[in-house]
Amino acid sequence: MDIKQLIDLGVEASKAKEIYNKIQKYINDEVKIKTEEMENKILDLELKMAVERQLFMAKAKNIKATMALIDFNKLDKNNIDEKLIKSMIDELKNNEETKFLFEKEDENKITGFKPLETNKNNIVNNQLSYEELCKYYEKGIF
Repeated sequence: MDIKQLIDLGVEASKAKEIYNKIQKYINDEVKIKTEEMENKILDLELKMAVERQLFMAKAKNIKATMALIDFNKLDKNNIDEKLIKSMIDELKNNEETKFLFEKEDENKITGFKPLETNKNNIVNNQLSYEELCKYYEKGIF
């Protein structure tokens, strides 16, 4: 709504300017407040993502549960310090009460394919009868 529309509604010109200025001030204040709220939410999300990334790299078994143990009061969302986050996670990894939340270093390593062991005499024959196979199994060759 502009001044001309207010005047068309029957408001005096001086009052119309005053009302228009108040409306503009209110709109600007609301936009500023909403902008600050959204910027704070974005900064909070960036901080949480940085913590989640560090927990993932530290091989946390349950990121949400481990994230609850991080002291966010020590972290600054305007200036995210990855080293501080990593040191907090290292403290959790080394603590006897919380180290179960992280995978062990030798746990879940891919070992690769291991073929079936063949018999000691290297006898492999797909044409053996059932009785012959039973004899080999009894001797423990296969």
